[in-house]
Amino acid sequence: MIQLGNGILIEMDGCSFRFDPKRVLPDEISMISHAHSDHLPSSFKQMSAICSPVTRDMIKARRNKEIAICSDDRVTELEAGHIAGSRMFLVDGETSVLYTGDFCTREKEQTKAAKPRKCDILITEATYGKPQYVFPDHDEIMSIARDWLRDIVGKDGCAVLYAYPLGKSQELSAYLKDLPLVLHPAIAENNRILQKHGYDLVQKEYDGHGTKPPFVYITSGMGKDAARVQSLKKHGAKTAAFSGWALDRGFMYQSGVDEAFPISDHCGFDELIEFVRRCSPQKVFTNHGFSKEFAMHVRRSLGIQAQPLVARQRTLDHFC
Repeated sequence: MIQLGNGILIEMDGCSFRFDPKRVLPDEISMISHAHSDHLPSSFKQMSAICSPVTRDMIKARRNKEIAICSDDRVTELEAGHIAGSRMFLVDGETSVLYTGDFCTREKEQTKAAKPRKCDILITEATYGKPQYVFPDHDEIMSIARDWLRDIVGKDGCAVLYAYPLGKSQELSAYLKDLPLVLHPAIAENNRILQKHGYDLVQKEYDGHGTKPPFVYITSGMGKDAARVQSLKKHGAKTAAFSGWALDRGFMYQSGVDEAFPISDHCGFDELIEFVRRCSPQKVFTNHGFSKEFAMHVRRSLGIQAQPLVARQRTLDHFC
């Protein structure tokens, strides 16, 4: 049985396996793919789960919960390539089920690429599950961004980079470490946690009074920091956003930035299709994003049975 609700539940071999639950429950094998808030549990009835050490420490920082990492002989953790510590999970029982969580098959500065694995059932994200979302070469785009920033810094200017605090901010921290980087405190704290796990990341926080040009400030630009960003812009700071949605027309205008770079921690459409093909599953269930559209493309282009995972769906045979 498969059920969408409190994460994704699979009942197999008399056991309950739950991927990315919002509530970690007793008598279940819970797996947490990574530490983004939409994948982290909000309550723990059981203080253990299968996850990476990075995710465990982020749970402590973000949820103020200390959990133990557990394991199960039927569960294999695989690199997801999404953010630091992200994992896919392969459950081997009467049926083999691969759950991707959020994943990326491109090699990046701080994450290894996710690799396909043969499985009977594939549960995959479909964030960019439409054909128009094909990303350019990662290193090429990052090189263009660095050249743009070097020009600004070379003229004693300032730049504000909008990036998700956990994920792209670490990629930028690593790739642009030769520039005078300063960070929002939340990003600096994430970098300090990751340093304990062997990541070499800048940790210098922005000081509104003590930080003098030139500098490059990495922030989400949200919440209380919006006023600070507006002040920097009024004083001539250039702005750039790093997002996969930069492929959309109008993104730069809607975001109000000077530049937009199509950098994502997810797979593009072509990478999703190739991943499914190489996993060679009998069935595919899509989740998140353009799940209906991507399932249709899987059926049409690969001839594999595929359907979006929806709340009312309750068994693996539902769409047979």
